[in-house]
Amino acid sequence: MDENSFYQVFSNSGPLAGNNQRFAFCPHCATPFGEQMLARCGRQQCVRCGFVHYLNPSPGVTVIVRDGDGRVLIGRRVDRARYGGHWCLPGGYIEYEESFLDTAQREVREETGLSIRLCGIVNVVSNLLDDLHHTLVVILLADVVGGRAEAADDLDQLRWIDPAGHRTVRYAFAADKRVIDWYFAGGMPVLPIDSRHEAR
Repeated sequence: MDENSFYQVFSNSGPLAGNNQRFAFCPHCATPFGEQMLARCGRQQCVRCGFVHYLNPSPGVTVIVRDGDGRVLIGRRVDRARYGGHWCLPGGYIEYEESFLDTAQREVREETGLSIRLCGIVNVVSNLLDDLHHTLVVILLADVVGGRAEAADDLDQLRWIDPAGHRTVRYAFAADKRVIDWYFAGGMPVLPIDSRHEAR
């Protein structure tokens, strides 16, 4: 596998990325934005006060939850969700005043009913999923420590997969497939988590 193909996923991006976040009026002085833009990334700049509206990615987490046999837990996205009917790793967006570690615990609990022990950081990836969604995602590795597996929230089914099962899955996100490829290939480096410096 090309090492760089895992780190960034921009294959579905287009020239209109971030358009869903544009303002009609400057939030500082109420001047209409019109078409006055900075040259790169579709940023808007007010011609009156100089305010620049930066389009920033949304931070999130994805969790590789493994069992004692080394299988990985995936869930099928509900029909109403983006990419409904496709499979993904548990995860979601980091909420305001929530650490990325707390987000990982919460998302896995909400989507799968399981309690986990976070084992380490696998990677951080940028995903420009389509013209409207750019995310920056922390990928974590975790072991199950309690609970009963039951799909909920944005998932309607759960499935433990081994390498053979993984090859038959239709994934919602290219990054999920790539990180699971990497996991099953073995030798995945994991950075230790030091939560002492987490803001509380």
